[in-house]
Amino acid sequence: MMKKSIFAVAVASALTFGAAQAETVLYGSIRYDYENAKTSHVVRNDYTYDGKAYTSYDFRSKRLSNLEDAGSRIGITGSEDLGNNNAVIYNIEIGFNGMSQSGTGGNHIRKSMLGLTGDWGTFAAGRMDNPFWQTIVEHTVLDDFNGSNVISAATQRAMTSALNGLSLASTKVNAKTGLYDDLEGDMTINTAAHTRVGKVIAYITPEFAGFQASAALMMDKNLYNDLGYRYTSSNFVVGKNQQKTIDLWTINASYNYDLGANGAIIAKAGYINGKLADNNSSKMWGLSLGYYSDAFKVTAAYANGNHTPQNSSWNQTVGYSKDKYNGWDIGASFSFGPNYFSTIRAAYGQNEIKQNSRGNYWAGNYYEGGKDKVKSWAVGFEQKLSTRTRAWVEYGSEETTYNQRNINKKKDDVFSIGMRHDF
Repeated sequence: MMKKSIFAVAVASALTFGAAQAETVLYGSIRYDYENAKTSHVVRNDYTYDGKAYTSYDFRSKRLSNLEDAGSRIGITGSEDLGNNNAVIYNIEIGFNGMSQSGTGGNHIRKSMLGLTGDWGTFAAGRMDNPFWQTIVEHTVLDDFNGSNVISAATQRAMTSALNGLSLASTKVNAKTGLYDDLEGDMTINTAAHTRVGKVIAYITPEFAGFQASAALMMDKNLYNDLGYRYTSSNFVVGKNQQKTIDLWTINASYNYDLGANGAIIAKAGYINGKLADNNSSKMWGLSLGYYSDAFKVTAAYANGNHTPQNSSWNQTVGYSKDKYNGWDIGASFSFGPNYFSTIRAAYGQNEIKQNSRGNYWAGNYYEGGKDKVKSWAVGFEQKLSTRTRAWVEYGSEETTYNQRNINKKKDDVFSIGMRHDF
């Protein structure tokens, strides 16, 4: 009815082993698709109207075909029984680009986890799924789309914007042309990242009457800047942060209400706090709710957060309001036919960055503020050819509206046909 993460499978299998047993399982997934996508880049237009010079920014689009790897990976997972219902668990997963021309591009470590589990819960360390991402994205309808570029979760885009400390997009000089034809932040509000995090330790409680909770923290000395605030004649020189211990932490909880033959209702809530952009915290809370059965799946998720950009010499004088982020997603799917092997699904989401007015109008340094927004939707059909093989046809569309008034909307879409085999 609902897919389980490899981490959950490793924990479950560990608890069933006998005293002398140890097991390592090889698994993987090969996912290829054909994509026909319209992609855009910004161009500058200078024109004259009523004797006055104006500049606007448009997006020039090209429709391109491509054979794409849609997230292939291979890994091992397993455990060793330590007695007294305790076990060591581990999981190493490597992502690869099977469509690479060179044969070397796209290889990366997705997960590398080592932990202990028992009746007391599970403790793990390494690189693993971001627990906050699991709260707002995992098991939602958006997470079920197969094409890697068809749609991303608006809640994850909001989380990425907050953790990266992003502000409103604006034009900047293109280093090659000398013109203001680059859009700073063009990919910022559209980007969905931080699905997995490294240098993390996490604790997951045992499940009790459907309830389960987790806490995780990240410590990375590479984010530390020993210069701190070093003032120059023009501005402050700023490192990532001044944290000597914890750079990011998150707490999350879930409740699974089993409806028996009628399916299940799963509710999740979480909070994340990190200093990945600068020395000021990015904060976000989120929740999701879903109904799951063999035939139907309906999910909704919401995330809301903020980040105050670290002070510069300009906003020391006029002040700087918080950048605020939010995103929400809804989705539904219907499975039918023998063994429910045929599925149609649809999803919609939107996220935005808001910035309040700041500065002093009479002093000439007033900034009106505003918001950038992304709207995305997708539909798809999936046909399972077996329990481990599936094919799909999907279409996704994305529209970005920018606060800067002379920047027009950006519209992209993608059509995907592909196949996936799990082993």
